[in-house]
Amino acid sequence: MSELNIHFEFYRNNSSRSSWSWTSLMGPDKKKMLQYFPVSEFISGVRGIIIENLWKEFYQLYEFMRKPNYTEEEILTFENNAKNWVKTFSQPARGQINTATVILGIYREKDVTPYMHMLTMHIPFFMRQLKEKNLAFRLFSTSSIEKKNHCQVRLFFGGTTMGGGKKNKPVVYDILVYENRKIFYLINDIPNEITYKNINICE
Repeated sequence: MSELNIHFEFYRNNSSRSSWSWTSLMGPDKKKMLQYFPVSEFISGVRGIIIENLWKEFYQLYEFMRKPNYTEEEILTFENNAKNWVKTFSQPARGQINTATVILGIYREKDVTPYMHMLTMHIPFFMRQLKEKNLAFRLFSTSSIEKKNHCQVRLFFGGTTMGGGKKNKPVVYDILVYENRKIFYLINDIPNEITYKNINICE
């Protein structure tokens, strides 16, 4: 990590000495990690090579989205590359399990996030819409959306979701349930809270 000029370390939590936390990387450091970190030196075999390529390919997808303009052919190539990236990400194990010939899978299908769905199924559409207006993604920021997500997580769980959280269901599932409930209350004019009043009965 020092070769990349990135500060990263694991450390014990102050509240629970038995669990570990790690440094939260900021945007520029995350991009360095995607581009240069040698994943295959830490995860052996073909699986490590594939994961390292996934990191680098994601960086290339990100860089394309940051371009000031793009052609229809480039958007189509991006769309195909993004779909192939998700397919590789969720690649299942091949061969007989618990044998020397088995090729381990990369990640599970249920690990595919809504962000990945957006990347493959919606971003190309938005690119085409923006292209018609001579606009591009680099003119917009998602910081407000990320802030909203952070606030929801803090509100709903009372903490961050570093490490995936501690619940059986994915974090995003609980957030979507929470959002849907709020929308239902709004549409049906249902109050979000109930005020209790004390009733004093005089004898």
